[in-house]
Amino acid sequence: MFFLFLVLVALIPLCIGVSIFFMFKKSKLAKVLFLFLILASIWQIDVAFLFSYGIFPIDTIDFFFRLLRIGSIMLTPTLFYVGYTITQQEIPMLFKSKWRYIMNRKTVIVFYGWSFIVYLVGWSKNGIASLKIIQPNEAFHFYFPTYGNLSWIFDTNVLMFVISIIACFFIGKQIKQANLRSFLLHFIFTTAVGYSIGILNMYPEAKLFPSAVAVLVFAISLLILSNRMHLNIVKEMNNELDQQRTFLRNVIDLNPNYIYAKDQEGRYSLANLSFAKLYGKEIDEIIGKTEFDIQDDKLLAKEIFQRDQTILAESKGVMIPEEVIIDKKGNIRWLQTSKIPIKTNETTVLLGVSNDITERKYHEDEITYQANHDVTTGLANRRLFNEDLTTLFKKNNSELNSAVIMLIDLDRFKYINDTLGHDVGDLLLIEVAKRLEMFLVENKLTNAKVYRVGGDEFTLVFPNCTKAESIEYATSILQEFKKGFSFGEMEYYITPSIGVSLYPEDGRDAKTLMKNADTAMYYIKEREKNNFKLFTEDMNYHFYRKMMIEKELREAVERNEFELYYQPLADIDTGLVSGMEALLRWKNKTLGVVSPAEFIPIAEETGLIIPIGEWVLKSACEQAFNWQQMGYRPLKVGVNISIRQLLDKNFLKKVATVVENSKLDPRYIDLEVTESIAMHDSDEMISKLYRLKEIGVSLSMDDFGTGYSSLSYLKKYPLDTLKIDQSFIRNITKKKDNQAIVNSIISMAKHLNLKVTAEGVENKEEYQFLSNLHCDFVQGYDISRPLNAEDFENNILVTN
Repeated sequence: MFFLFLVLVALIPLCIGVSIFFMFKKSKLAKVLFLFLILASIWQIDVAFLFSYGIFPIDTIDFFFRLLRIGSIMLTPTLFYVGYTITQQEIPMLFKSKWRYIMNRKTVIVFYGWSFIVYLVGWSKNGIASLKIIQPNEAFHFYFPTYGNLSWIFDTNVLMFVISIIACFFIGKQIKQANLRSFLLHFIFTTAVGYSIGILNMYPEAKLFPSAVAVLVFAISLLILSNRMHLNIVKEMNNELDQQRTFLRNVIDLNPNYIYAKDQEGRYSLANLSFAKLYGKEIDEIIGKTEFDIQDDKLLAKEIFQRDQTILAESKGVMIPEEVIIDKKGNIRWLQTSKIPIKTNETTVLLGVSNDITERKYHEDEITYQANHDVTTGLANRRLFNEDLTTLFKKNNSELNSAVIMLIDLDRFKYINDTLGHDVGDLLLIEVAKRLEMFLVENKLTNAKVYRVGGDEFTLVFPNCTKAESIEYATSILQEFKKGFSFGEMEYYITPSIGVSLYPEDGRDAKTLMKNADTAMYYIKEREKNNFKLFTEDMNYHFYRKMMIEKELREAVERNEFELYYQPLADIDTGLVSGMEALLRWKNKTLGVVSPAEFIPIAEETGLIIPIGEWVLKSACEQAFNWQQMGYRPLKVGVNISIRQLLDKNFLKKVATVVENSKLDPRYIDLEVTESIAMHDSDEMISKLYRLKEIGVSLSMDDFGTGYSSLSYLKKYPLDTLKIDQSFIRNITKKKDNQAIVNSIISMAKHLNLKVTAEGVENKEEYQFLSNLHCDFVQGYDISRPLNAEDFENNILVTN
């Protein structure tokens, strides 16, 4: 029975070893301590077999005694291994000191190797000769070993134990971690005490009881030390966790982002300081509350709650690019939020991290606004116009029955902008924009919108507007522009040209409708201005023809398609032809005969008038020189000069070259300019006219009375002749106002020492009337129609 009792005692360190093993989560130290207590249990079982007298045969007892002696023998190196394990983890710098020569892996292996040799010796008769029975009075019988002549070798194991104790003690004092240092030093002390008690087993008088006491000392002390260390570790971990929690709390609170967590019912379980301040509350006031408690907008709260429930149900994190909330001041704020479901042991919480993007949102909105609106007027620009129009005319738009696109171009705005300056031009555009917007407001056209799509172009879109209404609105807009635009101390007047296209008659998509409105606007602008026109298909033909004219004009000179006609001028006193005006005619193989009234404006607009005008001047001068060479009386040839030619920086050089190459005396060349020269820089223009005079040519002002000239300009221009426009000559004998105008022009010219030519004289009555007014020259059908070179030579030069 005592045998069984000792076996049960042996199980105590084993159970404690298992507890320590799992207490420290199977760490390396826990494994070594577990090994130490297993060896202590084996030692005690070994001693228990010595008390099995009468239970097992002597041979069996002898065998197990020698076998299980490994427990007591291997305790010594395992003690050293415990110290090595602790120092290896806690004193990494140890391996750079002198202690590295003792406390190292090789020493552990040597200790285990020598202990194993000691164990092997115990199997020989020289180590343990035999077991003898000891029968004390009133006590259990037990066997005791009789040692052989190598018994001294067992004493070396005791010496190794002492060395291990001393080494571990000095090494343990260097451990900085208080719990481990205390554990190792106390472990060394209790192990030394226990081992010292266990050594008494070497004496029969102790009756083998010391080993049981030693094993219990090992087990109980390790249990106490382990629990104590575990409690200290847990305490330190809790302290560290508290510190980390405090640190994390501070980090979360200092984080400018909004951080919070909600449970499955939508109650807040975490909120940082930034999030609490967003709603004007303390953190404690947020915890436990729901979205419905902190949001004033209950519909918004419901939307957020439902979204959160969806995320929790799908167990998948999401990133919400733009989330709207209402802050404590009732202002809308935009957040960029990441929401992540996090599973815990008991439930799932929703962690939210929000970044306030309100300023960025406002900035983006501002950028979007600037991208979509005109800087000067604040109106929507062409980009937004295209987007709105595309949206309006999208397919299957059942809400749209009709619509009107109205394109407005300001007449002569460029002239105002160039002469009065861009500041005035911008102010005028602003006032026009205001008036158009006010027109929509006053007419309660809430669905209509006005855009600025170009420099001086505005577009109005009228959804669900009929043709009759479009005419009414266009007429009203023209009336609005009859009123002046006042800013500063000045009042300005400007007129619009309006092109109108209708949906669906003129197109079913934005591009077609805008093109047709543009076509209608240019159509009216070319003809009369200050009016409106609804698009018709005939306009497309008009612009197609204009495009073809431009195309054919580009090669007309090279293809020799131009021809000059000459209309004679007669001296009003003698009736003799004194000069001729060269007039350009064009016959194209595709277009046929094209009127100058049709192709000259296009040539002006495209700049083609420069090479064409150079050809006209060259051809006219060569023809005049050839006629002189043929013996005809010299006549002055008049050539019309476009303002585009005058503005050409090489024009003076070109005129001089033509004069030189044609060999025509420049006094027989008359360059005819129009009053439009007054619209350009006066000093530069006057300088250029004087340099033309230096070449030797004469200068005439053609179509006088229809332009913008003034008496002050006439005094500065180096002119020789004024040509009165035919509109004043027509029916001059019947129209008193024309008579007055012509009389005034002739009188003024005489005072300025200028000659006067009357254009468009068609009968003898007009001829005689002009003669009575002392006009110098006349030109018109009464003298001759324009003639080609051959007819002019045969009908005029031969008879003159």
